[in-house]
Amino acid sequence: MKIRDYFSNDFETGEDHYLPSLKTRYYRCRIEDVKAAILRFVEEEKGAVKAIMDEHHEIFFVTPNYSSTITYINTRIGEAAIDIKITTYRLIPWGAGKKTIERMYKYFDAHLPFKGVSLYRGS
Repeated sequence: MKIRDYFSNDFETGEDHYLPSLKTRYYRCRIEDVKAAILRFVEEEKGAVKAIMDEHHEIFFVTPNYSSTITYINTRIGEAAIDIKITTYRLIPWGAGKKTIERMYKYFDAHLPFKGVSLYRGS
């Protein structure tokens, strides 16, 4: 992690992210299963869903500690990808956003059939 990451409240995953734990994750399942897993996660976090944008495959929710937008897309038949953007509510976060994203991905890895990380980088 870079020094500025310890003081940043905003984190976002991506296909070419420089931190391995913040790269896009892929799962072998239908997009409906991914959406259901995301909604279960929000419920377990005691969060409130503020918007579900089915046309963009995004779910925006807030919890007492952070707000997040999770984007889920079908990359191929029977394959879905999840990307996360998070904003924490801390004065000095010490990388809390990164830790929260890692916890989210751990949850999705346990509840969805994991396929891989950053599978289509550079294509």
